[in-house]
Amino acid sequence: MIVEIDSQPDAPTLMSIPWWAPWRQAETKVKNQCTACLLTSCGRGSRAAVLRMDCAGEEAKKLRNLGLYEGSCVTVLDRQDGYVLDVRGSRLAVGRHLAGAITVLPLGG
Repeated sequence: MIVEIDSQPDAPTLMSIPWWAPWRQAETKVKNQCTACLLTSCGRGSRAAVLRMDCAGEEAKKLRNLGLYEGSCVTVLDRQDGYVLDVRGSRLAVGRHLAGAITVLPLGG
């Protein structure tokens, strides 16, 4: 791959870039992303996708009825006395113990 650099308008310079450079940069970005973690490790303002809920059947059923289920996106609004989450435009309060049973994939932002 050859890229033209306009250091001077009259005399463009050619610079050779190895063919593997774009793939190496993409690979680095993937390595720097967070892997799955507990909801309790997400900070205020963090967005995440729910991967798994390791809580009792009744608690999981209630959370699913409120819109918190595997695959849903949540935003942590507050972490002071438990967790306040934004789930599809609604606010949902979850205790620390229950938040520790929810595995998420951080999405950034």
